[in-house]
Amino acid sequence: MWSYYNPVEIIFGENKFKEVHSALKNKSYIIITHPEEIFKKYSDELSSSSNPPLSIMTDVQPNPDYKDILELQNKFASINKTVDYILAIGGGSVTDTAKAIAAFRDKQEYLTDFVRNKKNPKVENPIKIIAVPTTSGTSSELTCWATIWDKEKNNKLSLAHKTLYAEKAIIDPSIMIDKPLGLTISTGLDALSHSMESIWNVNANPVSASHAIQASKLVLENLPLLAKDLKNIELRANIARACVHAGLAFSNTKTAIAHNLSYPITLNYGIQHGIACSFTLPIVTRSMIGIDKIAEERLQLIFNDNLENSSLKLSEFMRSLEVPLNLNEIKVPVQEWNNIVDDAFLGERGKNFIGNKDAFISSAKLMGLF
Repeated sequence: MWSYYNPVEIIFGENKFKEVHSALKNKSYIIITHPEEIFKKYSDELSSSSNPPLSIMTDVQPNPDYKDILELQNKFASINKTVDYILAIGGGSVTDTAKAIAAFRDKQEYLTDFVRNKKNPKVENPIKIIAVPTTSGTSSELTCWATIWDKEKNNKLSLAHKTLYAEKAIIDPSIMIDKPLGLTISTGLDALSHSMESIWNVNANPVSASHAIQASKLVLENLPLLAKDLKNIELRANIARACVHAGLAFSNTKTAIAHNLSYPITLNYGIQHGIACSFTLPIVTRSMIGIDKIAEERLQLIFNDNLENSSLKLSEFMRSLEVPLNLNEIKVPVQEWNNIVDDAFLGERGKNFIGNKDAFISSAKLMGLF
């Protein structure tokens, strides 16, 4: 028994950013984007059009924090017209921020109740979102949740609501062409992690698994090539397609143990999210041996090999991208790591994992994590 659902209209292709104009025709909207100069040309294009935005908000930081969103809510409160749409142009942090504003608008008490008082999110008639991702990794444009960090309280929350899917995702590989090497690798590995995490998952289904296998193969085949040829539009498009497949996979399953392990590593040690959630993938892959026949078969389809060899191939792939694979390299003390593992297996994403802690720990030793 299973079900699958994803309502986002996907518009994919080179130079498809122009579709934004028709999507927003006769609509009032704001833009949420990054502050860097490379994003300004897109907001400038819309500002000089016959239907300019009501506001352009650029105060978006990586891993959007509770206090950052509070400040944006103040800016939103100053808009004295009805906002029909939020246009999110940027990476996952931008789309996550757009979802928070779409959900809570200027109601700071709603955000505070969710983040600080641990109440269910109060989402009433959220603003519609059109998402234009500029990286290929988070797939936030295809999911109904957003990550909000509370760095002061050393906490990470997932805002999830079925009404927070974007109405449209306009995915244009040509606007991803200027992304630097480190970001390209990190976001590509995030897409790989989303894919594999949706396979060793209690919520996996045949449709999500099909997308996950396709996404994983595309990342494994194309990311090392793209790392050596960052201006190659065909490779950018292939990784963008991988990200679409990954989003269609984990939008129905959520993530699992590798992501739960990653959050304190990003929060406390500053490791980029895409690296933090992917460096354990070879370990988890090996730990799946003998755990679940269907999941094992699906993982084997990615690598065309048994899981022992697949885990080694995945380690070699990571090494080719200079990803750290042991605790010395990510500079996490062993005792702290043990605490992270204990907490991760007790968390929500840890409970999505169909494997077990003993097999994971055994695999970590065999794979040289220590």
